[in-house]
Amino acid sequence: MIDIRIVCTHDAVKLAETLMRLLEAEQHVVRLVYGRQAGAQLEAAKTAREAVLLIWSPDAPGQLYMHEWARQIDPARRVEIATASGWPRIERDAPVIDFASWKGVRGARAWNALVERLRAVSRPYDPPQPLPKRALAGAGAGAFALIGAVTLVWRSHQEAQTPQFAALEPELSEISADAGVGGPLTAIEPASVEDLAVHPIANPHFTPIAHTDLPDLMETPDLALADLPEPTLLDRLRSLNPLRDDQSTGDN
Repeated sequence: MIDIRIVCTHDAVKLAETLMRLLEAEQHVVRLVYGRQAGAQLEAAKTAREAVLLIWSPDAPGQLYMHEWARQIDPARRVEIATASGWPRIERDAPVIDFASWKGVRGARAWNALVERLRAVSRPYDPPQPLPKRALAGAGAGAFALIGAVTLVWRSHQEAQTPQFAALEPELSEISADAGVGGPLTAIEPASVEDLAVHPIANPHFTPIAHTDLPDLMETPDLALADLPEPTLLDRLRSLNPLRDDQSTGDN
């Protein structure tokens, strides 16, 4: 949405104010300058990012500042409407729009022509529109294809730079499986635990212990029980006591 500067003479101020109100309703930022004071803003307007709307009313062709605006503003940014004839013959990107019969409403032929001209002027200043989803998907697929092609080229380049590895393949194929070369193992699950066979692991640094006979144990003579003394009379009397067992049991 580009800003708009309306430049006119005093006899076209009412028309300029109507255009300003309608264009602001279309979300444009509109400035209005008229009379001789418009000449003071010409130098700054040459490089401004805005559309310049010139109104060629009956008095406009006779004013020098209107001719200066028409001559010094870039034709790509200039929009011209007329309510009377007599506008100057200068370089233009689009013809002058006839507003002589315009009644101040949207939808008329003159208004639609003005809107189209403003769109053409603002197109170089509008931000770029986002790509549609289909275009984004196509761009993503193209990027993946480009990455795949670059990967294939890189792999072929690496293979061309390392031919010595291809020369080692016959030598590697002649190495025996028992030569101690590491590599992947194939594990097969047995049908049952009884099919497992435990094989001793060869260890050149291990010396098995030789099996020998049982060691000789030292022989000792049989120990004879010492002769116990004969029981005394008192011991015999105590053994006859019927309460001795109960007391001894209680003491225990």
